[in-house]
Amino acid sequence: MSRPVSGPAALRPSGRHPGAGAAAPRRWPWYLLVGSLAMNMLLGGILAAQALHLLPPPPPPDPGQGIARFVERAEHGLSPADAAILRSGYEAERATVERMQENMDSMRRHLRDSMQAPSFDPDGLRRALEKAHATEAALRDRLDSRVIEVLGRLSPEGRRKLLEMGPPR
Repeated sequence: MSRPVSGPAALRPSGRHPGAGAAAPRRWPWYLLVGSLAMNMLLGGILAAQALHLLPPPPPPDPGQGIARFVERAEHGLSPADAAILRSGYEAERATVERMQENMDSMRRHLRDSMQAPSFDPDGLRRALEKAHATEAALRDRLDSRVIEVLGRLSPEGRRKLLEMGPPR
């Protein structure tokens, strides 16, 4: 009769106990399972990030909408007199804000058309961009003047509340 083997020699490389007919179940170390899960999550994150970069970027925000939302938000927090001053200043320059958006759209069109033309005209593009930048500067100067005028008419409390609200979004 054979003697039972104990200790490290109890299991043979086959996974069978001497004298036993069934294979003992192998146990994976827990750190291999956790490592496998971590690698799968990492690869999934990388693939998701790459998939998101395939989408085109969103269009730039329309400055007119941001300013309109800011004025609407501000009217709820200002006194009626300050809200009326802010609203009248915005209404007086609404067309200027729209012209700024049209100018930006025109500049993008010129750039796109220039890039798609069979022969590239660098001087023509330079003139178009310079004209668009000059128009933008003139419109910004006009808006800056209106902002200064409106802020000068607001009460100190109204200016403080506008400051607390932060920039238009």
